Amino acid sequence: MDVNILDYGLNDKQGFIIYKISGLSQKQLNFIDNNLEDETHVEDGELILKTLFEKEFFPFKSNESKIKNDDFILREELEMNLFLSSFLEDMV
Repeated sequence: MDVNILDYGLNDKQGFIIYKISGLSQKQLNFIDNNLEDETHVEDGELILKTLFEKEFFPFKSNESKIKNDDFILREELEMNLFLSSFLEDMV
């Protein structure tokens, strides 16, 4: 599985991150698309996932994230990879 951040942002009330996930089987794509509460859709065999955050929990709000942006992006991609791997363990 390969997880990449396509976009992210923050407004007065909430933040969002949009991920592109590739390398999943059709069965895995369907399972995530049908069972994950976040906004999802499948596009050209890849999963597009939009996760919303309350403003205080948004990972890219700190000054450090602006200085070490690549580090924060990589960390978020790794965390989502781990989360989805765990989520897929529930697939029957």
